[in-house]
Amino acid sequence: MGGSRRVNVKNMFHIGIYFIVFVSTNYIEASGTDGNIDFSKYHHYDDLSKFMHDMEKKYPEISKLHTIGKSVKNRDLLALQITDNVEGVEPGEPMFKYVGNMHGNEAVGREILIYLIQYLLENYEKDDRVTSLIKNTNIYIMPTMNPDGFENAREGECGGEKGRGNANLVDLNRNFPDQYSGAPRHEIQPETQAIINWIEGQKFVLSANLHGGSVVASYPFDDSASHKSEGTYSAAPDDAVFKQLAHVYANNHKTMKSGDHCGDRFQDGITNGAHWYDVPGGMEDYNYLHSNCMEITIELSCCKYPKATQLKTEWFNNKESLLAYMEEVHKGVKGFVKDGETNNGIRNAVIVVEGIQHNITTSFFGDYWRLLVPGTYKMTALAEGFQPQTQDVTVTLGPAVDLNFNLVKQGSKGASIKPTPGGSVKKSQLPNSIPQKTPTTPVISTTTSSSTPEEPNTLESLIEHINKIKDYSHREKVNFIEPKEFHHHHYDEMERFMRTFSEKYPDITKLYSIGLSVQGRHLWVLEITDNPGKHEPGEPEFKYIGNMHGNEVVGREILLNLIQLLCENYNKNHFLTLMVNFTRIHIMPSMNPDGYEIAHEGDVQGIAGRANAHGIDLNRNFPDQFQTTQINSKQEPETQAVMDWLQKYPFVLSANLHGGSMLANYPYDDTKNGISVYSKCPDDKIFQVISEAYSLAHSTMHQGHPCKNIDNEYFKDGITNGAQWYSVSGGMQDWNYLNTNCFEITIELGCTKYPLAKDLPSYWAANKFALLEYIGQIHKGVRGFVYDKDSDSPLVNAAISVEGIDHPIHTASDGDYWRLLAPGNYKITASNEGYTSQTIQVHVTSDEAVEVNFTLSRNELDQWSQTEDFQLLKNLKREYRSNSDLLSEMKSIAQSHSDVMEVQELPRSLKRSTSPNPDLVYLVHLSTNLSKHEDEKPHVLLIGGFSNNKSPVGAHMLSNFIRHQIKGHEVKDPVTMKIFEEVHLHIIPYLNLPSIEEAATIYQNYSCEEVPNGLASTSPYALDLLHKLKEEHKFDVILTVESGGLFMMMPWQKLHNGVAATEDEEVFQSLAHAFADNYPEIYQPDACKTSPNHGIFHGAELHSQTYSLMDDMYINGHSYMLAAFVSCCRYPHPEQLPELWMKTMQPIKQLVLRSKQGVAGQVLDSSGSVIRNASITIDSNAGIFSSSEDGHFYIPLTQGPHTIHIKAEGFEPQSHQAVIQKDSTSQISAHLNAELKEMGYHTLATMEEFLHNVSKQCQALVNLHSLGKSSNNKDIWMLDFGNQNEKIHRSSLNHMLLVAGIHGNEAVGPELLLQISNELCESYEKDSILTKMLNVSVVHIIPVVNPEGAAVTSPASCNSTIGKYNAKKVDLLSNFHTAEDKVGQVQPETQLLMDWMMRTQPVLTLMLRSGYQGVTTPSYVNLTKPEMSVLDHVGRKFTGILAKLEKPGINCKENSDLFNNTFLEYAYSHCHSIPLEISTGCCHHPSEDQMLDIWHKLREPLLDMITEGNKGFSGIVVEKDTHTKMVNATLRIQGFSWTYFVNEEARFHVYLPPGSYQVVVTCHGYQNYKMNIVVPNTEEGRIETVIELQQPNTVLGLSQSTFIIVTSMVVLGLILLCTIAICIKARASRKMAGFSRLNLEDEDDEYDEYYDNGSTKKFLNREYHDESTDEEDVFEKKLLKR
Repeated sequence: MGGSRRVNVKNMFHIGIYFIVFVSTNYIEASGTDGNIDFSKYHHYDDLSKFMHDMEKKYPEISKLHTIGKSVKNRDLLALQITDNVEGVEPGEPMFKYVGNMHGNEAVGREILIYLIQYLLENYEKDDRVTSLIKNTNIYIMPTMNPDGFENAREGECGGEKGRGNANLVDLNRNFPDQYSGAPRHEIQPETQAIINWIEGQKFVLSANLHGGSVVASYPFDDSASHKSEGTYSAAPDDAVFKQLAHVYANNHKTMKSGDHCGDRFQDGITNGAHWYDVPGGMEDYNYLHSNCMEITIELSCCKYPKATQLKTEWFNNKESLLAYMEEVHKGVKGFVKDGETNNGIRNAVIVVEGIQHNITTSFFGDYWRLLVPGTYKMTALAEGFQPQTQDVTVTLGPAVDLNFNLVKQGSKGASIKPTPGGSVKKSQLPNSIPQKTPTTPVISTTTSSSTPEEPNTLESLIEHINKIKDYSHREKVNFIEPKEFHHHHYDEMERFMRTFSEKYPDITKLYSIGLSVQGRHLWVLEITDNPGKHEPGEPEFKYIGNMHGNEVVGREILLNLIQLLCENYNKNHFLTLMVNFTRIHIMPSMNPDGYEIAHEGDVQGIAGRANAHGIDLNRNFPDQFQTTQINSKQEPETQAVMDWLQKYPFVLSANLHGGSMLANYPYDDTKNGISVYSKCPDDKIFQVISEAYSLAHSTMHQGHPCKNIDNEYFKDGITNGAQWYSVSGGMQDWNYLNTNCFEITIELGCTKYPLAKDLPSYWAANKFALLEYIGQIHKGVRGFVYDKDSDSPLVNAAISVEGIDHPIHTASDGDYWRLLAPGNYKITASNEGYTSQTIQVHVTSDEAVEVNFTLSRNELDQWSQTEDFQLLKNLKREYRSNSDLLSEMKSIAQSHSDVMEVQELPRSLKRSTSPNPDLVYLVHLSTNLSKHEDEKPHVLLIGGFSNNKSPVGAHMLSNFIRHQIKGHEVKDPVTMKIFEEVHLHIIPYLNLPSIEEAATIYQNYSCEEVPNGLASTSPYALDLLHKLKEEHKFDVILTVESGGLFMMMPWQKLHNGVAATEDEEVFQSLAHAFADNYPEIYQPDACKTSPNHGIFHGAELHSQTYSLMDDMYINGHSYMLAAFVSCCRYPHPEQLPELWMKTMQPIKQLVLRSKQGVAGQVLDSSGSVIRNASITIDSNAGIFSSSEDGHFYIPLTQGPHTIHIKAEGFEPQSHQAVIQKDSTSQISAHLNAELKEMGYHTLATMEEFLHNVSKQCQALVNLHSLGKSSNNKDIWMLDFGNQNEKIHRSSLNHMLLVAGIHGNEAVGPELLLQISNELCESYEKDSILTKMLNVSVVHIIPVVNPEGAAVTSPASCNSTIGKYNAKKVDLLSNFHTAEDKVGQVQPETQLLMDWMMRTQPVLTLMLRSGYQGVTTPSYVNLTKPEMSVLDHVGRKFTGILAKLEKPGINCKENSDLFNNTFLEYAYSHCHSIPLEISTGCCHHPSEDQMLDIWHKLREPLLDMITEGNKGFSGIVVEKDTHTKMVNATLRIQGFSWTYFVNEEARFHVYLPPGSYQVVVTCHGYQNYKMNIVVPNTEEGRIETVIELQQPNTVLGLSQSTFIIVTSMVVLGLILLCTIAICIKARASRKMAGFSRLNLEDEDDEYDEYYDNGSTKKFLNREYHDESTDEEDVFEKKLLKR
């Protein structure tokens, strides 16, 4: 039984302990419920999730919630689908999406998408517009893509980064694969991958990504290949569409379209992404490049996470834009691509728009949507196994045009390249040579013999055919299907003819118009090739143009015949099939359809119809290389259309068909002086070859006698140089050659311009082979591709030049080119900007073109020079130049740019020293205004060759920089122009010139020794010269460019009081980093093997400095002087100079730009006159700057807010605040008020008049009112200075009280407060610090509390007590009783002041008195040490100033009014105000001169009190979940006896001096909130915060901790009672039993387990271990059985 009882007791303890542990670790959390969705708050994740589920539940017919993926912290990425059929996909219905909150701290988009969801769902079938959108669009809305980041962000933070990234701190809008950069820098995040899967898995058509931080609509591309940080316009192929989309959003936004927000300026409120700033890895680009979806990025607000009160405004700003943008999904072209046989939709068919290198694919049902701006387009549908189909479509501003495609199945086309959705073909998809094509049906031989073996489908085979027909007299017999009908075709007939063949042969033709004639007729072109509608890589493009002169009609007709020939013989005649397969042929039968309609049949040599409808000869209307005439000064519609056509297509060869003679005419067509003489073009040889090709293949042209019956002209071989025949300015063939890759000749087809119809067959017979032969010339010469070596991508617009022929051509869109050349040996070079050129020797024959492919490597230096240094070749020279050469060049540049550059030769001798070198030292000035000093601009001095090592590196870098700046000014480069306009640059390229002998050594023996001691010594002459120049030009920043290391150096050069950093360390660091951060090698420890120093140093941190010029420049002139060491070698080899310049140029430029980061201004008096030599200090720094003779000043500063203090003799000081932006100058204008010259005493009446005048003068600032009546019924006047805006709640402002005249005989205080009132009035909106303080606080001034006393006092006696007391003879100073005091009667004056103070709770209270000299704090108050330190901190503002006043006289005593119930004690104890009593001296009525001295000395500290009162700790207390204002909250600060109450707006402000404090915030029913704060020791001296309280976790109405304590006590009590009961029962049992076994040893052992060290741990750890013996087990089992 004993063992059993022990077990029961043990079990009881187990149960008790288990219960306590359970209660301690498991509790019920109180959960709040979400309120109605409204504009009053942000939706955190749980709120958002609930909202989305609620919406789906409420509107199940039109909404469905999707989880797209998970965030890093496993939060769902939710998207709500809204459409009228959420369970299925409706054919023809486009998909649209909005994505918000990609950056977690950009929260506005998140909320307005929530509102949009609610708006759409609630207005369905109520609002027609909403109903239409939902019925016709499949809408998806994702309010947040980054839920983790949002939870980390903080409301009210407008520009911060907290929460921007996801939980892994990765910026999701830099995390997508990029077209230029490839894989993102960070691993693809879960959120990014989810969106990628969503984009690629759905057929979205349109999208927008909502951001914050600006107000603009930004469109692709978001980055560029150069990744230049800003300013590079990176256009997408659909640039016009993206602009239109961005305009739709911006134009419908309430404010966006103005484009002027947040310090940004965007025209019409839109911008190209990369032009704004480069963003690799952005989502909008990924959408466009990897799906059908077009997406723009919309920045919604300047503040990323504004207060919730702003949300309603943002919704109404964006509501119309959101709806209008969704409606854009229904614009452009839409339709279906179907199988023509089965009528089933073809999924993933490719939709191609001619001229736009971006394709889309069809959706599930073969449906597609192609967004396009208004215009006419050719659209092609392609699908594997089907013949392509091309259709014309005209897009309008209205709803999308329906355009359906029905494709016909076909077989494979051999080696043809399958189109890709992106619209481009990679090199890896291309064969090594031009693809050999196979006809789609069996080929019919060119001869009639059926036994002829089938010929190969190769280019070689085509050239064999070409060569067989080249000679008219030896031509091989060829059989064609030839035209049978010949007649003249007027415009309508011609159009029908061309349409017929286009419709009959859609696989090989495409009809298109290049424009309209004057009279509105189309200039039709029929394209004939095996893959019409696109440029095939490696396939040359050819054109024929006829009927340029309207009455020369043969060309028009034989080109129609040629169309018929090519189409009808395709796949029937091998030769013509090869011609079509290997050539993209464009045929324009009539360039002048209007003229043709005027001409008449039978015209031989007439001119009727020759010109266009304006009477202009089109072959004199093209821009000319030699002459601009009245005819070609303005282009006709037909001319302009052809010019545009030529720029659009990569034509290689062309012929212009005329009439009136018979010959082939080649360039040039005119000469400089317009006379008829041979005008040879660079490609004269090949032009003769191709002209002869036509002539020799013609039946009679080659004979050279064209028109025997008209004239006796003779042309050898039937060809001529155009100008030799007669000079024609403004001809088309010359324009082709000079402006494009196209070689064109003019062919005269016959002597009769408009022959009779019956003669047309003979013209066809004479020209048909010549027409084919001439086309064949396109395949001769050299052809190939140009690729980038690193990426294998084609190089577009690369130049192909031939040695000895001054006429380069350029590669087409696939890097392909064709260079026509006559047979011979050539050196051909491929070159491209930024690449190293490649030259190949080639042997050209009369057979097919030689294939020559080029692979170019990037040339970093050349590329950099072109993009960054205006391709200045002199800056790339690998040579040192002497100082005299450089001086001569600089003078020459200055002479031609005298408006912005001046060269000043500096004296060889100064007062104390002489230059050791006979060469001249010179100074270059660069500025837009060289005639004046421009004190408002930063003056920057750049010095080369400063040190005695006389290195030429600095001289050459700075000479390059001068060239760079001048060239940039020439071309109006924006950054260069900014420097010229905003900085005055002074440059001394070479200060310490080497002697002739030294120069010879330097330029021949190059050294890589470093400069171990930092800035080496310089010559006495150089030092004297710098000091002289500094006095003259007042340099703000000085940079010396040195060699012999890679590091930056700045003051101090010698330690000052053991410290290496100056007071302006941050400014020096900013300047040094502007240079070094753009020269990364400066930070690399191994960049210079010979130099130990890398990075930014103070001179004193390096080896011992021999002198301290930098320090001297800083101390004596506040010039910020730095040294940049830019080359490891002291005298680097000249071969290294271009690369060194490439590294150095940007750092120099950035330092110059950083030099203009500061504040500029002018100091004037109140009348606008200049104040000279004013003293200016920055923030709390001791350094003094001076204004110039014209009052201007400029001071370099760091980014951020700064306070500028300005003083001038005879004027009142003034302070201004300037917020300095990066690399920008903030402008201020200071108008100082004249210092008060005299002071007198005011009577009570004149004092009242003074106050009314101040109130009247500053009505917007001042409120004058009576606090109430005194004992004798006189007004006690109070002035309130502060923001009178009624929208600003007065309780949100801090209040300060200045009071005087509590003793009526003390006249100094009232006079000082009158002057303070006047000063506040006059300084408002002049002194920015006072202005700012008065905008956020209210200063209350009571000049006289005791008007009766003041009325009877007499200024005759210094220590008179007459008027000290009020009318009832009561000392008001000690009359501040409260009800608890139960002493004395409170006077009306005192009661009024006490009531007002209790209502207003001023933060700071200042009482001005006299009778003694000093500062008094509350006496009869028990102050804690921290409280006393606060009072001491404020008091010290005055103690030093009071000591400077006139010393007290012999009768002056200490303050004798130290008694209880004073004003100070009341203010401190009851109002929690910081009170000070300032006594200005012994005399109550000092002389007027003495009083003026008191004013001048106390003015500043009195005004400083206004700033001081706003320092400390401020904020608002709200409920965490609902953000309800907690108006009953209180604050306590450790070490302070006060409890601070929040006001009715739940706001608080506690004045605290700089330091660390612990704050506890309490509110009944909420958990206490503890926080540590640090009040900064800055000008602002203030910390603001939002304190969020949350309800405690409760169980059964008790707090968690209380519940655990109560429960534990109850359980322990129960255990104790049970234990006692068991023990009593056990004793009783032993008395009744005969005997029982006592095993004391065992029991002791067992209880030792419980009470041993760590027994509790043992007890808990052994809860499942059975300690009983086998014997005990048997014994207990027996008992149980019994």
